[in-house]
Amino acid sequence: MASDVNAPAIATTEIRTPAVLHRARVLVRALLDAHPVRVEDPIVDLALSEQVAPWLGMRVAQGRVSVPPARAEQLVWEHQMCLASNLVRARAAGAFVEGCRRAGIALAPLKGMAMLQGLLERGARSMSDVDLLVSAGRWHEACDLARSIPGAHDLDAPSRPYTTAHDYVRAFGLPSGVTLEVHRFICEESLFRIDHDGPDGLFARALTTSSGMSVLEEGDLFLALAAHAAKHTFELPMRSFLDGIVLMMRGRLDFDQLWPRARTWHMERALRLWLQALAALAPSLAPLADDYVVPPLAGPVWSHTSEGVAWQRFLRMAWISDRPLDWTRHVATRALFRLRDAIAG
Repeated sequence: MASDVNAPAIATTEIRTPAVLHRARVLVRALLDAHPVRVEDPIVDLALSEQVAPWLGMRVAQGRVSVPPARAEQLVWEHQMCLASNLVRARAAGAFVEGCRRAGIALAPLKGMAMLQGLLERGARSMSDVDLLVSAGRWHEACDLARSIPGAHDLDAPSRPYTTAHDYVRAFGLPSGVTLEVHRFICEESLFRIDHDGPDGLFARALTTSSGMSVLEEGDLFLALAAHAAKHTFELPMRSFLDGIVLMMRGRLDFDQLWPRARTWHMERALRLWLQALAALAPSLAPLADDYVVPPLAGPVWSHTSEGVAWQRFLRMAWISDRPLDWTRHVATRALFRLRDAIAG
């Protein structure tokens, strides 16, 4: 496959310096290496800022990572709090999962909750909310089920009434303080052409568990993570990239199947950039993707979570979209949502 040698760099709010990228790579090794690793204060600080301190704390508790003595207690506490909060999240989402099972609504976890389905230990992966994907045709019914949970309430954006009711996800606050996000699409429908419910779509390949919840096939989960990263123009905390690194390190991804699927879904360039970001953080992964990683851009793709104003994000989408028509359709669709919000408001 030809490399996209002319791709311009994606603008970031903070271009990474070699020193910062080096610390990031050391942190990734500390989280994933089989051999014991020692890290110093700058690496601990980076783990805290990039929301992977629970993961590092778990490794400290297991004796796989050594840190300055003054930092060990803090990191292990982060790990314990993550373990407790993830148990709360799983229990809080249980009523919704059971309701969907009884109603026969297909449901699959996304992002962090997906990684906790046997891919990562529960005290490692922090998350801000619970993301669950349901069959698009039954999204409104699923939202009604979430709303019917005692004490649950809609987390609406008053200035975006049309978008709230018609976009790809709705958020609900649960009595436990957990935010439940019910998706009908992984990201904005206009951004990519992801097959969710078709005969060869996400749910068709997913494995249904005894709880009635579906677990996405690993290749589909990998592409879902790439789509989520692209939606945020790759400005996400490190924990999101570590999800992809973990999947690649498992060695079960079949790129001969993933690339045609990504091409069909109009997210081939997004997948290339996703692989580049993962290889920037874990250079040993580059050979696993063969010739599919584009040459280094002017600065690593990985960046702090800071998307700036909306129009800048939409401009950056132009370098993520496979075709100009894809970008134009996406921008026009989002503009139409804004217009309808203004009218409804």
